[in-house]
Amino acid sequence: MDLRLLSFALGASSSLLWPWLPSVAWGGVLLSLAIPLAYYRHWRLLFLVFGMLWMQASLPYRLGWLERLAEQTNHIITARVQSTEPSGDKPGDKFVRLLLRVSTLDDRPLSPEPLVRLNAYQALPPIPAGSRITLVSSLKPAHGLANEAGMDGRRLLLGKGITATGNLRRIVETEAAAPGWRDRWLAQANAGWQGLTHAPLLAALSFGEQSGITDAQWELFRGSGLTHIIAISGQHIALVAVLGWWLGRLFGLRGAILVSLLFAATYSALAGFAVATERALIMVAVWSLLRWLKRDWPSHRIWLWAFVVLCLWDPFALYSAGFWLSFMAVALLLLAGYLEAKPGLVRLQILLLLGLLPLQLLLFEGMAPLALLLNLLALPLFCLGIIPLALIGVLLAPLSTPLAHGLFWLADLGLEWVLWGLSLLAAHLQLWWPVPGWLMPASALLILLWAGWQLPVARSLLIPVVAALGLACWPAPVPWQLRVLDVGQGLSVLITRGERGVLYDTGDRYPGGYNMADAAILPQLNRLGVRVLDVLIISHKDRDHAGNRQAILQAVPVRRELSSFKFAQGTELCRRGQQWRWQGLDFAVLWPERPGGGHNNDGCVVQIRDGRQRILLSGDIEREAERRLLELEGNGLASTLLVSPHHGSRTSSTPGFVAAVNPALVVHSAGFMNQWQFPRPEVVARYAAARQWVTGLDGAVLVEPRDAGLKIRAEREQGPWYRRGGAWWQPRLWREE
Repeated sequence: MDLRLLSFALGASSSLLWPWLPSVAWGGVLLSLAIPLAYYRHWRLLFLVFGMLWMQASLPYRLGWLERLAEQTNHIITARVQSTEPSGDKPGDKFVRLLLRVSTLDDRPLSPEPLVRLNAYQALPPIPAGSRITLVSSLKPAHGLANEAGMDGRRLLLGKGITATGNLRRIVETEAAAPGWRDRWLAQANAGWQGLTHAPLLAALSFGEQSGITDAQWELFRGSGLTHIIAISGQHIALVAVLGWWLGRLFGLRGAILVSLLFAATYSALAGFAVATERALIMVAVWSLLRWLKRDWPSHRIWLWAFVVLCLWDPFALYSAGFWLSFMAVALLLLAGYLEAKPGLVRLQILLLLGLLPLQLLLFEGMAPLALLLNLLALPLFCLGIIPLALIGVLLAPLSTPLAHGLFWLADLGLEWVLWGLSLLAAHLQLWWPVPGWLMPASALLILLWAGWQLPVARSLLIPVVAALGLACWPAPVPWQLRVLDVGQGLSVLITRGERGVLYDTGDRYPGGYNMADAAILPQLNRLGVRVLDVLIISHKDRDHAGNRQAILQAVPVRRELSSFKFAQGTELCRRGQQWRWQGLDFAVLWPERPGGGHNNDGCVVQIRDGRQRILLSGDIEREAERRLLELEGNGLASTLLVSPHHGSRTSSTPGFVAAVNPALVVHSAGFMNQWQFPRPEVVARYAAARQWVTGLDGAVLVEPRDAGLKIRAEREQGPWYRRGGAWWQPRLWREE
């Protein structure tokens, strides 16, 4: 049984690596394989095929409705409100994020009802969960930035079951639901912790309501490795289940099982049945069923059953980082029990820290070196004090507000100590360490090397692992590279060689705190190991180009800042005629003739030359600046690669400018399905003789020198199906390039 369950889990998990979603024809092929496998009783292979078949059938079924979004931009939807979550630390940055279960799209019913997320940049009346709402919104398939580094936004959305996102235009009708039992319970708990300093953290610990936690607090918890405690996880469900078990023992074994399961289910409902709570609840349910039937199964079999049941219940859970972190953590604990009869707490923490390190580096591109020590200190405080006090306070809130307040006050005091200690550490030490890209595969290889040394059955791993480490350490020359980063509707171009870099523009910063410095630029610098920016060029002062200037200056040493706008005393104004040589490349400022006010036509236009190829970075210049550049430069504008002016706007890329530059390669830095429809079709037509990329569709574009010319690689041309460009949700017979 164990190997069959493992085979099903591996088959389902293989969907993370599929280059495209397989069509029904592939399902037929898999079914035809299943028949002889069943006949000859190759059960392991059969269950592997079943796992693949389940994902091949369920994923297109849940994503098929996205075809309707291509018909138009704005849609009328009727939906059931799942949650409303205010975002942003500053009052001016506030907006509301709506999570909706959509029942009709443009008056046509949907089945199954998809989950969508809308941003509302407007004041909204209170909309309790369960309300029925009709509204007009823009909608687009789940999308995220596609860079070599940074969070994979599309996978993150799919891991939460969200298949589309958009912005609220206007509300047509609202049928407010009466507050449900969860809302009433939350209101009573709010009354209990009202006035306490860390009431938002108590709401997060007990109800999974995380909107009140500030970005600074999340940074502290991430750097200390304590996010798994603040965000409701399997640990919280386990504590509640144990509490129910103790109370239920008064009614015998089966009474203990029922009360334990009831407590775990109730707490999961209070937390809104988040994915993490679903996982833990399924494991508690499997364990409870086995104890009820008096079946003594080994722990690893319960783990496998929980994995398979969750795959069947929610296939998108496989795309959640939390899914893999929690299941791999339990797997490591089971491994510890296999290696040692009674491993100590310190050994368990070391095993978890090292065992989860490659996965953490892969998912979050960083590490918290003090996580082991801080978890050893904080876990007893949280598990024996703060969390039980908060949970008992929640249970008592409907019965006695003063008594609940007393318990919440004690939990709040514990949180105050924790945050005081973390803030003190953060003031003197760097808690979160971004790491270069090579560390993740290196850590995985070292762990495999350790496993091969410790486990006799894995000794065969030693030779290939040592060979891989040797190849990784082999020195290789480092060429210059240029990346037009995917920063949504904005621009950021990074030129690097080794640990040095030049950055042209910084992308946008949005209400609510989301910004392209944290989402794209800084992760890319960390991945490449770039420690210093020799030059920061801000073409002009518009927010989609300069929005993260201050964040970059604070995060990375910058030796020289050049801009068409005088941001600060140290900002050097760019002007035609400036030239410098950097790492074998020649930089020349072609525009502006004289410093202006930092507007579009004042933007810095820079040409980069390596002796054979030319690259032109044109900012947001429009027809007036293009006309003058033609008069000044003429054929000197000719370049192999052009980052198109103004994201492909119709006010730029005039025919004369296009003819003078005559690029073979053109990159349009424009957001996915942006409201201005950049790059405009007529602009794309003017560059018909060139190969063209759009960062919103193709992801970040990497440019490298080769003997035959420039080599171009777009991020969405590679990777698994959910990371690809185009209609990534469509099942196919083969990958269409």
